[in-house]
Amino acid sequence: MKQVYLALLCTSALVLTACSSQPKPTTSGSVMKAANPEAAWAERQRVLAQMQQWQLKGRVGLQLREQSWSFGLDWAQRNSRQYEMQIQNPLTGGLMATVLETGSQVTLKAADGKVYQDTDAERLLARQLKMNLPLKNLQYWARGLPSPNVAVDAVKLDAAGRPTRLQQAGWVVDYASYEGNGTQALPSKIQLEKASERVKAKLVAKEWKTRF
Repeated sequence: MKQVYLALLCTSALVLTACSSQPKPTTSGSVMKAANPEAAWAERQRVLAQMQQWQLKGRVGLQLREQSWSFGLDWAQRNSRQYEMQIQNPLTGGLMATVLETGSQVTLKAADGKVYQDTDAERLLARQLKMNLPLKNLQYWARGLPSPNVAVDAVKLDAAGRPTRLQQAGWVVDYASYEGNGTQALPSKIQLEKASERVKAKLVAKEWKTRF
């Protein structure tokens, strides 16, 4: 049972899934400069919002109160409502848990073969872990975009028009680095924190595969 709990808890870290009324961004950082960072930010949101299919391979570190875990992640997004996430042992690469959302149903299969299902991914993890996490938002945050589902509290941009910090839905999302210097570059290191629930997560992207 402990193994099931850890696999489910790990899953919550990854699923910690552009708004017309966003606050005006501020610019920070020292990178390749855009002529107008705010215009570059608007263009970034327009372009990356069209990215319906992508795959992210990397690793995640999760801290929940005084406990911490790390694990590998293979996340394949099929479209805005369908994805498959594989949670892997960070040392052996063995499969710890799989989360599959088909749009109408979410299935979580733990390492011991037990299967949990619901029609809502957030409710599924909340029921199993007694925690509420914004599962719909990370598919946007992972790409360096605000979620269109929630109002943006604040955003800071670098000189290329990319977010360095995004505050939304009670979470603070910090972008430590990107894969390249261009405006459309995808994040390579992301840190997330929700202070009210004492949850922190770090996502390191080792490989991105995209299809527009």
